[in-house]
Amino acid sequence: MTTALPQAKPSEDPLAHLPKANTHEFRKGQVIYSTTEPSERVYLVTEGKVMVSRMINEDKQVLMDICQPPELFGESALVNCSSQYEQAVALENTKVMSWTAADIIDSVTRQTRLGMVLLQSLSRRESELTWRMQSLAVDTIHLRVARSLIRLSERLGRVREDGSVHLPPLTHKMISQFVGSTREIVTHHMTEFRKLGYLNYSRTGIIIYRDALMEWVQRNSPGRFSAHA
Repeated sequence: MTTALPQAKPSEDPLAHLPKANTHEFRKGQVIYSTTEPSERVYLVTEGKVMVSRMINEDKQVLMDICQPPELFGESALVNCSSQYEQAVALENTKVMSWTAADIIDSVTRQTRLGMVLLQSLSRRESELTWRMQSLAVDTIHLRVARSLIRLSERLGRVREDGSVHLPPLTHKMISQFVGSTREIVTHHMTEFRKLGYLNYSRTGIIIYRDALMEWVQRNSPGRFSAHA
């Protein structure tokens, strides 16, 4: 049996303030939009998970976020900024709704609460990216991997009866795109953490012994910012 990790402040569902829209279904691995087929719409996840990446070149991308209900993605459409460098892929069988920028703006003018919900969503994403930039600047790679696993467990994890946290099956390549390293280096450190008893992984997901891993981070941290801030 698993339960969701507690969050400091639950996300408010933007759908409560948006006009109804048709639901579109995407199979696991299916591209929602890409650099070759950019989108000018704003999306909301109603079921499943979506990986949003920034494409650096044909061979490299940065994992920006993993969105789950009731989170938004594709907000660049609101500022007339093309998503030509962005890609969104369904991590599992997923359902989304979408709106044009004009639809969103019209709704905001009629419902100021929606504007606050959008601002909170953007602020959360900015805070997340700032945290990752800090880690990139001050941490060694093994600390970046550990901090990122802790961070992902807070965002996506489910607590098991023994207190460990179950993450969905994220590949080492995906984690490397989140950390800003290579798959080979991430695999090396994931193997080390497994040998130390801080995590385990298989095709069904990643099990993190979060308290133990946080203690390891605190012992090895330069102390500039929190392991889970």
